[in-house]
Order: sequence, then structure tokens, then C-alpha cells
Amino acid sequence: MKRTPQSSITALLEGVEQAKQKKEFNILKDLKTLHAQYTKVNKRDYLALLDKLVEKYSTDEAAVIHAALLKKCQAGDMDAIRLWTELQKESGSGAAEVNIVDSI
Repeated sequence: MKRTPQSSITALLEGVEQAKQKKEFNILKDLKTLHAQYTKVNKRDYLALLDKLVEKYSTDEAAVIHAALLKKCQAGDMDAIRLWTELQKESGSGAAEVNIVDSI
């Protein structure tokens, strides 16, 4: 069966929904998906994909936890930064390893 543009966008939307159900939140991967689809689908389908990603990241309690952790990291909380780094390693998002050297 030949893959049509509509079946491709439908598959992408289903993939986003499955990732939401599994609580998979990899912002970098989702942004790469948006970038790759920019010229391949029509405006309406692209906006549907974008809306689905907005829903995924804004309506789930994991998004609230992610935002709170990010806020603590930005405030300089070392435990939060360590947790963030650990989570990035587990998710395989390609975050560079950071070595913290305390010279005090």
C-alpha cells in the first residue's frame, strides 16, 4: 500500500497521542519532527500536528512537574540540576554531560 501525505500525517498524530499516553516527553525529538514535516505537509495538517504537541505538553501533569523542575534548575538548585541531568541521560535526548567542580 502506497503511503499518502494524509496517511503520513495521520500516523504522526497517532504517534504523538501514543507518546502522550506513555508519558514520553522529549521536546527535542518533537521539535525535530515539526521541522521535518514543515515542507512536507499542508498548512492545515501542520497546524494539527502543532496543536497536538501543544496539548501533549500543556495538559498533562508531567508538564507541570517538568516546568517546576526547570524553574528550580534556572534558580540554581543543584539537586534539581542533577535530577535534570539524570533524566536527560535516561531519556537519551543527547544532553551533554556536565561535570560540576566545587573548588570551595
